[in-house]
Amino acid sequence: MDDLDDLDALRDAEQMAKQTARQQEISDFRWLMSDPRGRRFMWRLMGHCKVFQPSFNPHGGVMNFNEGQRNVGLFLLGETNDLCPAMFPVMAAENAPKPVEDESN
Repeated sequence: MDDLDDLDALRDAEQMAKQTARQQEISDFRWLMSDPRGRRFMWRLMGHCKVFQPSFNPHGGVMNFNEGQRNVGLFLLGETNDLCPAMFPVMAAENAPKPVEDESN
């Protein structure tokens, strides 16, 4: 009976450690997204991962590589939408291209 109790205690401790680690990840991500510098970094990283671009390439190896990059970007986008959805429009607005002024006077 002691072996089963020890196993249950070990499983409980492992589950608690996983929950604590996830809570730390969530806290870190929210901290990153709460600062304009963090949002700039995330926008740049998602752009590098080509989240909003097609990954198609006639060469299968290149397309697989592109999909791998995109998968990372989609993970970051998912974390943003799950953990701090109000920050995505803020991040997009902060990083939107500035309009070119029309000089037709």
